[in-house]
Amino acid sequence: MSTRSKMTTAYLGEIMHSNISELPEVRFLTSGDVSDADREAARQAVRAALSEVRGVVKEAQVTLSVVDDPALPRPALAQAVVDLNGRRLRAQAAAPDLSESIKLLQDRLAVRAAYLRAG
Repeated sequence: MSTRSKMTTAYLGEIMHSNISELPEVRFLTSGDVSDADREAARQAVRAALSEVRGVVKEAQVTLSVVDDPALPRPALAQAVVDLNGRRLRAQAAAPDLSESIKLLQDRLAVRAAYLRAG
């Protein structure tokens, strides 16, 4: 099994923020051809999506998956689950390539965070 397809996890500590400029270590679950650059792009996308939110992020998990099947129209999937102030924010996006699915994930997570901020 290559290092690209191994599942990786990291400890997530609870961090108090006046805003979410720093996240606890993001835990990743990966499948398929996912690079370190893809993981970093997803980490930055989650950070950007939560940049206007205040509170405690207890955990953040991102799942990145690429299926090697040319028959699939959107084989790349990015999902995020974030525990923010005790509430779970979830978002996911599928696209033809992983970079596009990560961008869509960022947009969708930002919308969910805005609803939480408004409510």
